[in-house]
Amino acid sequence: MAELGISHTHVNHYGSVPTKKPHAMRHRLQTVLHGTIFTAAFLFVVAMVFGVVG
Repeated sequence: MAELGISHTHVNHYGSVPTKKPHAMRHRLQTVLHGTIFTAAFLFVVAMVFGVVG
């Protein structure tokens, strides 16, 4: 088969619109998860600075 210059990892990038919805939902969940972890870490550091933890 001819090499078209498209790697296998990017084949679904050119898919139809319905196939992109689960990816968008996964991206949103991942963003929320990262935000939650960052906020928890920030609050933990603040609590250590003010002597609440430790």
